[in-house]
Amino acid sequence: MKHSRSYATVMRHWYRPIEHECPECHRTLRQAMTLIRRTVITLQGVIKLIHAGYRCPDQQCAGYQRTYRSSVADALALPGFTYGLDIVLLVGRLHLGQHQTVDEIHQTLLERLAPLGVTISRREILYLFEAYCTLLRASSEAKDDRQWLAQVEKNGGIIVSVDGIQPDKGNETIYLVRDALTGRMLTAEQVTSSETAIMKVLLAPVVALGVPVLGTITDAQESEVQAVEQLWPEVPHQVCQFHALREASRPGFDADRKIKTAMRKHLQPKVREMRKQLK
Repeated sequence: MKHSRSYATVMRHWYRPIEHECPECHRTLRQAMTLIRRTVITLQGVIKLIHAGYRCPDQQCAGYQRTYRSSVADALALPGFTYGLDIVLLVGRLHLGQHQTVDEIHQTLLERLAPLGVTISRREILYLFEAYCTLLRASSEAKDDRQWLAQVEKNGGIIVSVDGIQPDKGNETIYLVRDALTGRMLTAEQVTSSETAIMKVLLAPVVALGVPVLGTITDAQESEVQAVEQLWPEVPHQVCQFHALREASRPGFDADRKIKTAMRKHLQPKVREMRKQLK
């Protein structure tokens, strides 16, 4: 009998789309279903995620059957994978960028995951590298995916989500472009520069698809914003709320950390003195 895995520390996260209202009728979107409920292992920790899908509540609206997803949840891991996308990118970088063997990559990941109480098999490394190669081929396959194109037609178009991920503290960055409505990977590219011209080249395969673009989502990075505005000037754009909220909370986090440090400096001498008295 196969038992489910258990982990010492699990972070529970609930994800919803960044869209709050229907672009057709401007009614507030409501939760319609749970798209994904699973565990994802990342380099930062083990995440138990619940990914909720939202729809327009007005049955007479043209976008009633359109399901809105969280681009952040989709960016955590590829469909069917337990190990996160950051681990997939690390495997690709170690193998192609640093020319490490499978055994060397396996040892590196074991060391990186050990503090989380997580292990990984050697065979899994091969699966993850295959997934990495598939990401780089994604742009040439999207236009041939008839099932996805049929869903795009049903949705009335796509919402382009651009997300840059630093593989492992290196200079190169993997940019992933998805359809936020279906979660479909449209293109993936490893680049050494994030200039506006490079971003436009990255998005060229999406433009070549010739499908309607309903909206765009990017980080607050200026080059990304300029690229989507130049390619789709009439299309609504929104900064990813996850990144915006993370940056907004950073000053509070830093201030809280300073307070904790000051408290420790103030209390530790007294605690040490008390321990000596107790001994």
